[in-house]
Amino acid sequence: DDIVAECRALADRGIREITLLGQIVTSYGRRDYVHTGGITPFVQLIEKVHAIEGIDRIRFTSPHPRGFKQDLVDAYARLPKLCEYVHLPMQSGSDRILRAMHRPYSRDRYRQIVQSLRATRPDMYFSTDIIVGFPGETDAEFEDTRTLFEECNYDMAYIFKYSVRTGTPAAVMGDQIPEDVKEHRNQVLLEILRRNSERRNAALLGTIEEVLIEGPDKTGQRYTGRTRGNRVTIFDANPRLIGQLVPLRIQRASISTLYGELELTGMDQQPQQTFDNTSPHHSTITL
Repeated sequence: DDIVAECRALADRGIREITLLGQIVTSYGRRDYVHTGGITPFVQLIEKVHAIEGIDRIRFTSPHPRGFKQDLVDAYARLPKLCEYVHLPMQSGSDRILRAMHRPYSRDRYRQIVQSLRATRPDMYFSTDIIVGFPGETDAEFEDTRTLFEECNYDMAYIFKYSVRTGTPAAVMGDQIPEDVKEHRNQVLLEILRRNSERRNAALLGTIEEVLIEGPDKTGQRYTGRTRGNRVTIFDANPRLIGQLVPLRIQRASISTLYGELELTGMDQQPQQTFDNTSPHHSTITL
């Protein structure tokens, strides 16, 4: 109730987008609230936020593959405010490495979640976390990661080279991977990611994407916003439109950014409500 009340208060201030944040966000309420009709407490929370007038977009991060249940997959089909974007940490595509990392899920389970989400929302955007060069990672085990990484067709990824952290079990493991091998594996995945992102962005040319205008870009001369798929966009706009959801026709694309022109009628130049344009119009709620 406190979280929902906070979201209502944010909506009254002009917040249009809410991100629900937790270390393992999908485990929210599992010990304190009951499942209702097969719906987990986290999905029940999303439903309540979805019902708040003024909130137009909902995101969450970071889920854990183990807690990604079918009711959450199904929510993407029935809750239109839930953005078609998921950050789903993979870490490794090798079952042995996942066990060594104490990750309680398998390669096959991870793949099943991605396939279910794509079947529900073919336009889903995915990002992930990957660690390359974990102690003892063989060439064959990295190949397991590479093939799953390519199969999942990520739009964004945070790829980390393993580094020793004092006091962790991995720090005293044998078979530490040489730095040049870790860098090579890192570059292999980055090249796959570059191709994926370039291809996905190119496919958006000429299409119209809904964008939440966040404010001036880094140059201060144009404006920036994000699509429902969490793509960064750059365009010209009236500053009075900051905080509004607007249609943007994509005219140009780089690997990481979309560029376009707002498709507005004369009436659309005025915001539906007046809010402080210097304040953010998206907010993160920690669970």
